[in-house]
Amino acid sequence: MPRITVTVGDRTYRYLWLKYVTGIDLGRHCAAALHGRYSHHITEHTRHVDIELDEFPHTLAWYLCGVTSDPHRWEDNPHLALEAAPGHTQELQVHDLTVHLDGIRPIPFTDADVPADSPHADDRAYSTCRNWWFAHHLHHVRGVPNVPGDRPRIRRPRPGTGQGTLLPKPPGPATTKGKEADASGGRRQQAGPAGRPSPPGAAEEAPSAEGPQQLPADLFTHRPVD
Repeated sequence: MPRITVTVGDRTYRYLWLKYVTGIDLGRHCAAALHGRYSHHITEHTRHVDIELDEFPHTLAWYLCGVTSDPHRWEDNPHLALEAAPGHTQELQVHDLTVHLDGIRPIPFTDADVPADSPHADDRAYSTCRNWWFAHHLHHVRGVPNVPGDRPRIRRPRPGTGQGTLLPKPPGPATTKGKEADASGGRRQQAGPAGRPSPPGAAEEAPSAEGPQQLPADLFTHRPVD
Protein backbone atom coordinates (compact mmCIF):
# COMPACT_ATOMS: atom_id res chain seq x y z
CA MET A 1 0.00 0.00 0.00
CA PRO A 2 1.43 3.46 -0.90
CA ARG A 3 2.58 5.55 2.07
CA ILE A 4 3.52 9.17 2.57
CA THR A 5 5.31 10.80 5.49
CA VAL A 6 5.09 14.58 5.81
CA THR A 7 7.09 16.64 8.29
CA VAL A 8 6.30 20.35 8.51
CA GLY A 9 9.09 22.82 9.26
CA ASP A 10 8.76 26.31 10.71
CA ARG A 11 6.15 27.73 8.33
CA THR A 12 2.52 28.12 9.29
CA TYR A 13 -0.27 27.34 6.85
CA ARG A 14 -3.74 28.70 6.31
CA TYR A 15 -4.53 25.48 4.46
CA LEU A 16 -2.60 22.23 4.16
CA TRP A 17 -4.31 19.33 2.44
CA LEU A 18 -3.86 16.07 0.58
CA LYS A 19 -6.50 15.16 -1.98
CA TYR A 20 -7.35 11.82 -3.57
CA VAL A 21 -7.88 13.06 -7.14
CA THR A 22 -10.76 11.43 -9.03
CA GLY A 23 -11.27 13.90 -11.90
CA ILE A 24 -10.93 17.50 -13.06
CA ASP A 25 -12.96 20.61 -13.77
CA LEU A 26 -11.02 23.03 -16.00
CA GLY A 27 -13.69 25.69 -15.46
CA ARG A 28 -12.60 26.20 -11.85
CA HIS A 29 -9.27 27.04 -10.20
CA CYS A 30 -7.69 26.31 -6.81
CA ALA A 31 -8.77 23.12 -5.02
CA ALA A 32 -12.04 22.96 -6.97
CA ALA A 33 -10.14 22.26 -10.22
CA LEU A 34 -9.40 18.79 -8.84
CA HIS A 35 -12.33 16.53 -8.02
CA GLY A 36 -11.74 14.22 -5.09
CA ARG A 37 -11.75 13.78 -1.34
CA TYR A 38 -9.44 15.20 1.29
CA SER A 39 -7.31 13.06 3.58
CA HIS A 40 -8.45 13.26 7.20
CA HIS A 41 -4.84 13.02 8.41
CA ILE A 42 -3.31 16.21 6.97
CA THR A 43 -4.47 19.67 8.04
CA GLU A 44 -2.94 23.08 8.67
CA HIS A 45 -2.25 21.88 12.23
CA THR A 46 -0.17 18.88 11.11
CA ARG A 47 3.48 18.82 12.20
CA HIS A 48 4.34 15.20 11.37
CA VAL A 49 2.27 12.40 9.88
CA ASP A 50 2.95 8.96 8.41
CA ILE A 51 -0.06 7.46 6.64
CA GLU A 52 -1.11 4.75 4.24
CA LEU A 53 -3.00 6.17 1.27
CA ASP A 54 -6.01 3.92 1.69
CA GLU A 55 -8.69 6.28 2.97
CA PHE A 56 -10.80 6.34 -0.19
CA PRO A 57 -11.21 4.08 -3.24
CA HIS A 58 -10.70 4.89 -6.91
CA THR A 59 -7.76 7.30 -7.02
CA LEU A 60 -6.21 8.63 -10.24
CA ALA A 61 -3.52 10.60 -8.39
CA TRP A 62 -2.83 12.34 -5.10
CA TYR A 63 -2.18 16.06 -4.65
CA LEU A 64 -0.45 17.66 -1.65
CA CYS A 65 -0.94 21.43 -1.34
CA GLY A 66 -0.36 24.17 1.20
CA VAL A 67 -1.20 27.87 1.44
CA THR A 68 1.26 29.75 3.64
CA SER A 69 0.34 32.37 6.22
CA ASP A 70 2.19 34.84 8.48
CA PRO A 71 3.32 35.91 5.92
CA HIS A 72 1.59 34.50 2.85
CA ARG A 73 4.01 34.01 -0.04
CA TRP A 74 2.69 32.47 -3.26
CA GLU A 75 6.11 31.15 -4.23
CA ASP A 76 6.43 29.32 -0.87
CA ASN A 77 3.20 27.34 -1.25
CA PRO A 78 4.05 23.63 -1.55
CA HIS A 79 2.55 21.66 -4.43
CA LEU A 80 3.23 17.98 -5.09
CA ALA A 81 1.32 15.68 -7.45
CA LEU A 82 1.78 11.95 -6.97
CA GLU A 83 0.99 8.66 -8.70
CA ALA A 84 1.25 5.01 -7.71
CA ALA A 85 4.70 3.47 -8.32
CA PRO A 86 5.10 0.14 -6.53
CA GLY A 87 8.61 -0.30 -5.14
CA HIS A 88 9.60 3.35 -5.55
CA THR A 89 10.93 5.21 -2.50
CA GLN A 90 12.09 8.81 -2.38
CA GLU A 91 12.60 11.65 0.06
CA LEU A 92 12.33 15.23 -1.12
CA GLN A 93 12.00 18.75 0.19
CA VAL A 94 8.95 20.69 -1.03
CA HIS A 95 9.63 24.16 0.35
CA ASP A 96 9.09 23.78 4.11
CA LEU A 97 7.79 20.21 3.89
CA THR A 98 10.02 17.16 4.14
CA VAL A 99 8.21 14.38 2.29
CA HIS A 100 9.07 10.67 2.20
CA LEU A 101 7.37 8.58 -0.48
CA ASP A 102 6.95 4.80 -0.49
CA GLY A 103 5.16 3.18 -3.42
CA ILE A 104 4.39 6.55 -5.03
CA ARG A 105 6.37 9.07 -7.09
CA PRO A 106 6.04 12.70 -8.16
CA ILE A 107 4.24 13.65 -11.36
CA PRO A 108 6.09 16.54 -13.04
CA PHE A 109 3.89 19.32 -14.45
CA THR A 110 4.26 23.00 -15.30
CA ASP A 111 2.26 25.86 -16.78
CA ALA A 112 3.46 24.59 -20.18
CA ASP A 113 0.75 21.92 -19.85
CA VAL A 114 -1.86 24.68 -20.30
CA PRO A 115 -2.57 25.45 -23.99
CA ALA A 116 -2.27 29.12 -24.91
CA ASP A 117 -5.84 29.12 -26.26
CA SER A 118 -7.33 27.50 -23.16
CA PRO A 119 -10.33 29.35 -21.68
CA HIS A 120 -9.23 31.45 -18.67
CA ALA A 121 -5.58 31.35 -19.78
CA ASP A 122 -5.53 35.16 -19.64
CA ASP A 123 -7.14 35.27 -16.20
CA ARG A 124 -4.44 35.58 -13.54
CA ALA A 125 -6.56 33.72 -10.97
CA TYR A 126 -6.35 30.68 -13.25
CA SER A 127 -2.98 31.14 -14.97
CA THR A 128 -1.07 31.34 -11.66
CA CYS A 129 -2.94 28.41 -10.08
CA ARG A 130 -0.87 25.26 -9.93
CA ASN A 131 -3.91 23.12 -9.11
CA TRP A 132 -5.30 24.28 -12.46
CA TRP A 133 -1.98 23.53 -14.19
CA PHE A 134 -2.12 19.97 -12.90
CA ALA A 135 -5.74 19.60 -14.01
CA HIS A 136 -4.59 20.55 -17.52
CA HIS A 137 -1.73 18.05 -17.28
CA LEU A 138 -4.20 15.29 -16.47
CA HIS A 139 -6.45 16.41 -19.31
CA HIS A 140 -3.97 17.06 -22.13
CA VAL A 141 -1.15 14.64 -21.22
CA ARG A 142 -3.02 11.84 -19.46
CA GLY A 143 -6.36 12.02 -21.26
CA VAL A 144 -8.55 12.57 -18.19
CA PRO A 145 -11.88 14.05 -19.37
CA ASN A 146 -13.04 17.45 -18.16
CA VAL A 147 -16.18 17.00 -16.02
CA PRO A 148 -17.65 20.32 -14.86
CA GLY A 149 -19.66 20.48 -11.69
CA ASP A 150 -19.91 17.94 -8.92
CA ARG A 151 -17.29 15.31 -8.24
CA PRO A 152 -17.43 12.49 -10.84
CA ARG A 153 -17.55 8.85 -9.91
CA ILE A 154 -15.12 6.35 -11.41
CA ARG A 155 -16.35 3.12 -12.92
CA ARG A 156 -14.14 0.05 -12.79
CA PRO A 157 -11.78 -0.40 -15.80
CA ARG A 158 -13.46 -2.04 -18.76
CA PRO A 159 -12.21 -5.63 -19.20
CA GLY A 160 -9.35 -5.89 -21.67
CA THR A 161 -8.83 -2.14 -22.08
CA GLY A 162 -7.01 -1.08 -18.92
CA GLN A 163 -8.91 2.19 -19.04
CA GLY A 164 -11.32 3.59 -16.50
CA THR A 165 -14.36 5.66 -17.33
CA LEU A 166 -15.15 8.91 -15.53
CA LEU A 167 -18.86 9.65 -15.28
CA PRO A 168 -20.70 12.62 -13.78
CA LYS A 169 -22.23 12.00 -10.37
CA PRO A 170 -25.85 10.91 -10.96
CA PRO A 171 -28.45 13.54 -10.04
CA GLY A 172 -30.12 13.17 -6.66
CA PRO A 173 -32.95 14.92 -4.85
CA ALA A 174 -32.70 18.70 -4.61
CA THR A 175 -30.73 19.72 -1.55
CA THR A 176 -28.89 22.75 -0.24
CA LYS A 177 -25.29 21.77 -1.01
CA GLY A 178 -22.83 22.02 1.86
CA LYS A 179 -25.59 22.55 4.45
CA GLU A 180 -27.71 20.34 6.65
CA ALA A 181 -30.77 20.92 8.78
CA ASP A 182 -30.45 21.06 12.55
CA ALA A 183 -33.07 19.95 15.06
CA SER A 184 -34.72 23.37 15.11
CA GLY A 185 -35.26 23.40 11.37
CA GLY A 186 -32.44 25.89 10.76
CA ARG A 187 -29.31 25.38 8.71
CA ARG A 188 -25.68 25.01 9.66
CA GLN A 189 -22.56 24.99 7.49
CA GLN A 190 -20.71 21.70 7.30
CA ALA A 191 -17.11 21.68 8.42
CA GLY A 192 -14.27 20.23 6.39
CA PRO A 193 -11.98 17.35 7.43
CA ALA A 194 -11.27 17.13 11.17
CA GLY A 195 -13.98 19.74 11.85
CA ARG A 196 -12.08 22.59 10.21
CA PRO A 197 -13.54 25.08 7.69
CA SER A 198 -13.22 23.67 4.21
CA PRO A 199 -10.85 25.25 1.69
CA PRO A 200 -12.38 26.58 -1.53
CA GLY A 201 -13.96 23.74 -3.48
CA ALA A 202 -13.97 21.35 -0.53
CA ALA A 203 -17.71 21.27 0.22
CA GLU A 204 -18.36 18.49 -2.28
CA GLU A 205 -15.80 16.15 -0.72
CA ALA A 206 -17.71 13.71 1.50
CA PRO A 207 -16.09 10.74 3.28
CA SER A 208 -16.71 7.32 1.78
CA ALA A 209 -17.83 4.24 3.67
CA GLU A 210 -16.32 1.99 0.99
CA GLY A 211 -13.09 0.13 1.57
CA PRO A 212 -9.85 1.03 -0.25
CA GLN A 213 -9.73 -0.03 -3.88
CA GLN A 214 -7.42 1.76 -6.30
CA LEU A 215 -7.30 1.56 -10.05
CA PRO A 216 -4.26 -0.13 -11.63
CA ALA A 217 -1.01 1.78 -11.18
CA ASP A 218 -0.45 1.86 -14.96
CA LEU A 219 -3.83 3.40 -15.77
CA PHE A 220 -1.95 6.41 -17.06
CA THR A 221 1.57 6.32 -18.46
CA HIS A 222 4.09 8.24 -16.37
CA ARG A 223 5.91 11.02 -18.21
CA PRO A 224 9.60 11.10 -17.16
CA VAL A 225 11.19 14.29 -15.92
CA ASP A 226 12.40 16.43 -18.81
